[in-house]
This record gives sequence, structure tokens and C-alpha cells, in this order.
Amino acid sequence: MAPRVTSEIFIGALLRTARSGGAFCYVARRGNAQAGAIVIALADHALGSYDIYQDAPPTIADASDGKNAGRHFTLTRTLDGDDALRQFVESESRFDPDFWMVEIENWTGPLDGLLTVVDGD
Repeated sequence: MAPRVTSEIFIGALLRTARSGGAFCYVARRGNAQAGAIVIALADHALGSYDIYQDAPPTIADASDGKNAGRHFTLTRTLDGDDALRQFVESESRFDPDFWMVEIENWTGPLDGLLTVVDGD
């Protein structure tokens, strides 16, 4: 198994990629620098919702096509509005106090240019 890039380095690269694509993004919650779980909230202000992407479980990531050896994400839920996002963050922080949360707005490119997404089903 190849060594995994730390969460902090991955987040830095993600922010640079999103910003270079014209998106506004920021770290909404800082987690463990080495191995904190990563949650991506992709905002759709036209719908007033957030698509939530989380680290894919190893069994799903290992079954992916093998093109990308880095982190894999899966769409876990869609939240309606800021209040739902706040409630999600509060709930998640009780379960895992070391997770990272990145919010990305105005991403217009293809999602695979930003994240490696695998099907969670």
C-alpha cells in the first residue's frame, strides 16, 4: 500500500485547484493535520443546497478503477440550507472531533477535475 498524503497537504492542494478554477473555497473546520477525515461541502446557491462528499470507505476506494491512487470521496448526502449544514457539522464533530471541513462555492468545472468520486452504492 502506498503512503497516504496527509490531510493538511491534500487540503492545500484541493484549495489551490478549486481557486485556480475560479471557485471560492475555504477551510470551515480544521482537523488533524496528519490523518483527519475530510468533508467537502460543495455549495449550490441556485438550489440553496450543499452536496456533502466524505472520504470513501477503503472497501469502496480499493474497488475503484485504480486510476488515482490518492484520496477517494463519495457523495453521502445533500443538505438543504445553511442550518442543515451547521447541524451536520455539530453532529459530525461529536462523532469525530478531528475532521476537516472545506466549503467550495461557484465550482463550474467537472467534478472529476476537483475530486476523485467513487460510487458509494
